[in-house]
Amino acid sequence: MFPLGNVIFPLKKFDLRVFENRYLELITDIQDSGGYFGSCLIERGHEVGGGDKRFSTGTYCQVTKLSKIASNQIMVECQGTNKLVVHQWLPEVSYPVANVEYLEERIAHTYKSETKTLIIQELQECYLLMNQLQENQFPSPNFKAFSKLALYELCDIAPLGQMNRYALLACESEPEREDLLLSLVTDERLTLTEIRQLRNHS
Repeated sequence: MFPLGNVIFPLKKFDLRVFENRYLELITDIQDSGGYFGSCLIERGHEVGGGDKRFSTGTYCQVTKLSKIASNQIMVECQGTNKLVVHQWLPEVSYPVANVEYLEERIAHTYKSETKTLIIQELQECYLLMNQLQENQFPSPNFKAFSKLALYELCDIAPLGQMNRYALLACESEPEREDLLLSLVTDERLTLTEIRQLRNHS
């Protein structure tokens, strides 16, 4: 297991810069088993040095590429695959180890629904508002690009905090996840609108 300070969704492509000896050992060990490892969100503490507390729902991830970037440092390219649930944390040998259940999910890579259309509209509004508030630090909304994304990918690009992201990951079904995402991005859009109004009146 590789606990992290952010939620990894299935389908998410991400990089890890690995330098701690115990995680260098983890990366070496998993090469004999297809390059898979588990990730979960740290509830309290920090991934460096151990001693953290972790949430139970996480994500199976697969290493897709390794690159050495310095002495005892590697860049690990990864992709999330499926959800997992930690049933028991086991004694650590050097890195975290857990007894987990692999959760089978049917992930629709492309799909259409009325709720998805509303989610995309709210995301577009959020990005437009963030552009106005943050001086164009965010990419311009692209409805066509958003419409081709899977639900997990929409969750990943939504401007939400880690606890909300974890709530999305922990949903037990896609309809539940879709409804929650719409509610969360709508709330975020309303908050951003209020901030813009306050700035305009200051």
